[in-house]
Amino acid sequence: MNLHVNANEVAAVLLADGWHEVRAGTFVTGPFAFAGATDGSSADIGGQPGFALTTDEGAAVMGPLSSLLAVRLEAAQDQERTPLQELAYRLDGRILTAGGAESVRFTHAGEDFEVWLGATKYGPRWLFAAAGERDGAVDYGFAEKDPVDQVARAVMGDLKAGMRPGRPGTATDHPDAD
Repeated sequence: MNLHVNANEVAAVLLADGWHEVRAGTFVTGPFAFAGATDGSSADIGGQPGFALTTDEGAAVMGPLSSLLAVRLEAAQDQERTPLQELAYRLDGRILTAGGAESVRFTHAGEDFEVWLGATKYGPRWLFAAAGERDGAVDYGFAEKDPVDQVARAVMGDLKAGMRPGRPGTATDHPDAD
């Protein structure tokens, strides 16, 4: 029997020194390796899986997945999520903070994308772009108070239809936006 854990629902992890509370949406898994800070070298640890998270206090914690003794989950129906946390959950992404602004970063068909609340001439609106290409962002016309599930459906619908925001041949405004 496999036990499937939704990374977006990890609320705390048990390590050898005790329980660590996890900031919502920050628990991720992936290959674990050490990289040199100045010479660019890395030490591959045999393809060992690892994890990374941000604690509620803001500390970054990373390590081999084998160092996790247990995880505590917050069930979706029991947890009140912020709109950004809900979007991360629906897009199977993670919340990143860069330059003081939060966004949801997720991967689709091997490409990274992000969604965030951005300032527009209409006020705060949900914007969508390929990671690192915010100048070509799509504005779906959804404001901060609109249901997040509509934003997630619009994003995934466009991706499945082959639209890539910020790429040649794509518009910067969604046809349904005001």
